[in-house]
Amino acid sequence: MNRQKKIFLIVALLFTLVVALFTIDMARRTTAPWNKKKQVDRVLPVTPK
Repeated sequence: MNRQKKIFLIVALLFTLVVALFTIDMARRTTAPWNKKKQVDRVLPVTPK
């Protein structure tokens, strides 16, 4: 394998890894629309008096 091909593969692998890490980070910080009510209940619990 020549040098240019090795450099290309390393750069492509790094790019894919960075994109995957950004995707995982955004997925952890984002709430699905069907879970928003549950999230509000956790943050602001309603306690009956």
